[in-house]
Amino acid sequence: MCTGTDGAPVSVAEALRMANAAMDYLNSPAADLDLDPAACGRVLQSLGEVQAKFTAAHASVLARFDAADAHDADGYGNSVAWLMAMTDMTRRDARADRQQMRLLRDHPAMADALAGADISKSWALAIAEWTTKLPAEVRAETITILVQAARSGACHDDLRIIARVAEQNWLASQPGGDDDGFDDRYVQVG
Repeated sequence: MCTGTDGAPVSVAEALRMANAAMDYLNSPAADLDLDPAACGRVLQSLGEVQAKFTAAHASVLARFDAADAHDADGYGNSVAWLMAMTDMTRRDARADRQQMRLLRDHPAMADALAGADISKSWALAIAEWTTKLPAEVRAETITILVQAARSGACHDDLRIIARVAEQNWLASQPGGDDDGFDDRYVQVG
């Protein structure tokens, strides 16, 4: 083991070894004996922070892997196929990981917030869903605003309202604001 003076890992391999050891402990009977039921809530909060940081790290490594077409070395045409074969993922999960990677690659404010555990994975995915209808430039700005609001302590409902207001403002700024483009269509029942 080659940890730094503060106990932090000094390499990716060491960090992965430590992460695996931590998960092995948390999944062992020893953790059951060590964990008072009253402390489970704080442990769940900490695991949520770990999940956020893990999501950011996984997306970052997958982005580098994908950008370098590293899947080609193993004979796979894309990262989804590689993830399915080499990490035993279902197609659905591999595609979801690719989608998360692209989201975080394209929105560094969200990636930074996840890496710092300032927002949860769940909130990051909700923000992404709420902003999908927005054009790219408005979406990026709205995501940045939502992440800043979350970091400042906004609750889930507040974030949803901010996203909805952003969408309504964008729609109102478009020619024909509330026009859905289907005025020339109708249904007649005889």
